[in-house]
Amino acid sequence: MTIKQKILATTQESLSRPEIKRYQKRLLQRYHKPESTKILLLLPCSAKKPYSFSKSHKLSRSQLFKTKNPYVVHEVIITSPLGLVPRELEIMPPVSSYDIPVTGTWFENEKKMIRETLTAYLKNNHYEETIVHLPRETRVFIMDLLKNPVVTCVDTPTSEKSLKKLLHTLQDKTSSYDKIKPDTYKREKLECLIDMQFGKKTGLKLLKNCVIKGKYPNYKIIHKNNQIGMISAERGLISLTLHGGKRLINSDHWVEIENDFKIKGSILAPGVIFLGKVGETT
Repeated sequence: MTIKQKILATTQESLSRPEIKRYQKRLLQRYHKPESTKILLLLPCSAKKPYSFSKSHKLSRSQLFKTKNPYVVHEVIITSPLGLVPRELEIMPPVSSYDIPVTGTWFENEKKMIRETLTAYLKNNHYEETIVHLPRETRVFIMDLLKNPVVTCVDTPTSEKSLKKLLHTLQDKTSSYDKIKPDTYKREKLECLIDMQFGKKTGLKLLKNCVIKGKYPNYKIIHKNNQIGMISAERGLISLTLHGGKRLINSDHWVEIENDFKIKGSILAPGVIFLGKVGETT
């Protein structure tokens, strides 16, 4: 699936779509936040994908990068039908390809889904502090799940008052932590994406002794002058070379083909059972 193939999430039934459920399952079973991040910044979604290319997210990110320590902050987007989207997952499907009207109105089943997802996520991922840059209609049903949150949205997330308060809060909070280098964050966020795709701790194994080249979101993973994988905005997933495949060949992942499935050319989803480290199936 590419960004050009949109998932129309225009009805409440979208919450039950298989690709949505698969994303949520992987988020809670495989994902871990970038290790160096200490501050959680909750943001609203945008109509444009990837989010960081939208006007609203460019405004909030401009405030973040005015600080001297932006990479200690972890941006997580609240949205339906996905629930939560960490910034580093914004280019992967189905995050990159869903389309939903941004109305500011939440149905009860959407609220329930977001609350359950956020509760489970926070059990798996610990932050020292939380900043909430969300409109009131979103804040009201999640605030009780957060520990000592600081609200920076005065009226709307993109207003001058809200952005000014966001900047001052970020400057204050980020100054208390050791400075995180851009290359450290780049490696950690790529590990997160790899784990989502291939399973827990796969990112650490795949990136061992590797160099990451290129500009976001088009990264190439290089080991001793050999490219072992790459990621592009169009696909949003890691494409492995033979060198990359060999790195994972001894991991606890394998692909099992149905007995009556004839292998010819590329092996795609039909007829394939993917078994993970603890017997998970997708």
